[in-house]
Amino acid sequence: MKETLFTRAVVREFGNIAEVMRLEQSAQAELSAGQVRVKMTFATINPSDIITISGAYRSRIALPFVPGFEGVGRISESDDASLPVGQRVLPVGSMGAWQQYKDSDAQWCFTLPDFVTDRQAATSYVNPMTALLMLTEELHFTPGMRIIINAANSAIGKMLIRIANHLGLKPVAIVRKAENLGLFSDYVTEQVLNSSAADYPQALNALAHSGGVAAILDCIGGEESLTLAHALMPGGQFIHYGLLSGQPIPATFWRSRPDIRFSNFHLRLWVHGHEKTLVQRKINEVMALIRDGVIATEIVAEYALDEIDQAVRDVQSGELKGKILLRL
Repeated sequence: MKETLFTRAVVREFGNIAEVMRLEQSAQAELSAGQVRVKMTFATINPSDIITISGAYRSRIALPFVPGFEGVGRISESDDASLPVGQRVLPVGSMGAWQQYKDSDAQWCFTLPDFVTDRQAATSYVNPMTALLMLTEELHFTPGMRIIINAANSAIGKMLIRIANHLGLKPVAIVRKAENLGLFSDYVTEQVLNSSAADYPQALNALAHSGGVAAILDCIGGEESLTLAHALMPGGQFIHYGLLSGQPIPATFWRSRPDIRFSNFHLRLWVHGHEKTLVQRKINEVMALIRDGVIATEIVAEYALDEIDQAVRDVQSGELKGKILLRL
C-alpha cells in the first residue's frame, strides 16, 4: 500500500524561526488509540508561536515539533462516534496546526457551528477564548464595575473592551502612544489614557480618588504593573496574562499592595484544567459573540503552507495590523 505523504513545518532545534523551521514531507502514521486525524484547513501565525520556536519555553517543549497553537479543520479519520468523518473541529490542547494533517486526541477536538466560517473559526481560539475566559471565569465581576485594560490597542485588548461592553462593564483603556488615543471611537470606554504622557500618574491618581477600579487586566508586567496598582480599589483584582515588557512584576508590587487579589491567567492551563463539556460551552459562547458581531478578528493576509517563510517575515515585520492565515 502506497504511503500517504503530507507537508508539515518542523522545528528540530530552538532559535530564530527563519533559521530553524523547515517544511518536510512526512508519511501518515497509524492513529493511536483515542486519536482522530484532522485535515487542517487554516492555521494562524501568532507571536506566541515565534516565541515558542525561539526556545523561551524549552523546559516544557520536546524537539522536534510542529508549531501552531490555533487552526481549524475537518475530521478525516476517526473511530469516535461523536467526531465523524467530515465534522469540522478546533483541534486544541497541543501544538501542531502548521501541517496538512494533525493527529489529535479526540478529547481535544471541539465542534463548531455552521454559522462561523473557516477563517473566523481559525482565529477564534487564542485571543477570543482568552478574552472571554478572563472576563467571565477569572474576573469576579458585576455589571457596572470599572476595569482597566492595558495595551488596549492590541487585538486582544480591543476584544476585551468589546466583551466588557457586552457584559455591562466600564473599561478604562490604556495605550502607550498618543496616536493610538483615537482608535476607540467605535468602542464604549470610560477613559482612554496614554501611559507615555507626562500627566499619566496624575490620571491614575484621579481614578484612585474617584473610587478606583475594581480590576486590572495586565499583559505588560514590569514597572507598569506597579504603576497601575495605584488605581486599584482596596481588595481589587489584578489579572496578569502577559509580559510584553519582558520584565517581571517587581517585588514591591506585593509589598505596597498586599490587599490585591492577584492571579496569572494562562489559556492552556485553564483549558487543561476543566472538563471538555465546559470548554465546549465556552467555545460556543465565543462563536455566538462572533455571530452577533461583538468580536471580530481582522485577517490581513493569507498564505499557502509553502509560502510560510514570507508569512513569518510579515508577522515579524509588525507592519501588518491583523491576523495572518496559513492555507493548508
